Amino acid sequence: MRARAVAWLALLLASGTPGLAGWRLAAYLGGAASHNSRLAIEQPARATSLELRGVSWQGRSFEPPLYYGYRLGYFFGPLGLEAEFIHQKIYARPDRVVEARGTLHGQPIEGRLPFNAVIEQFSISHGLNMLLANVAWERRLTQRSFLQLRFGAGPTIPHPESSIRGESRQGYELGRPAVQAAAALEFRLWRGLHALGEYKFTRTRQEVSVVAGRAEALVRSHHGVFGIGLRF
Repeated sequence: MRARAVAWLALLLASGTPGLAGWRLAAYLGGAASHNSRLAIEQPARATSLELRGVSWQGRSFEPPLYYGYRLGYFFGPLGLEAEFIHQKIYARPDRVVEARGTLHGQPIEGRLPFNAVIEQFSISHGLNMLLANVAWERRLTQRSFLQLRFGAGPTIPHPESSIRGESRQGYELGRPAVQAAAALEFRLWRGLHALGEYKFTRTRQEVSVVAGRAEALVRSHHGVFGIGLRF
């Protein structure tokens, strides 16, 4: 197994393009769409233990605060190491019908009903704020274009906002880890200045605070971003 891993790494290094070493800086805007998922709310002091299935999420990527990201890395040739920050948002759609099960303030709930019939608002609206360490690989396609693949993982600093039965809470906190896989194309515009387009997939299972308890949700998202990069 170890010999295979060494052989794969050697093949990857050999398949790159020499002369790619150096620092890279990139900044981008874009948007993200997240899969429907389950949201669980636990408030022991409020006699609430609630599970909502089929929660639909909005990204609102082009509404302030905007979706954005940036990264800095160094390439040793075709392989590079990067630090990346991604500011993504999610908002539960309040009027969408969900499958609810459990208890809310001591009252049993079961069946299909609008999200805001049980929870007025839930969002992570000042960002999931993913801080990722990436391993990246690059190959020159033409004299002016490049293909990049990257995989990253790291912590999150989410800013959840919620309102349940008139009780609200918001604030930054340390969240659970996130992972990403991404593929990008870069095109040289002038000297070290490049334009980029990139697809990302991210996954994180967040557990954040609500009044007198916790909320948990799986966030799986597809991102499309565009921006500029600088090589120096």
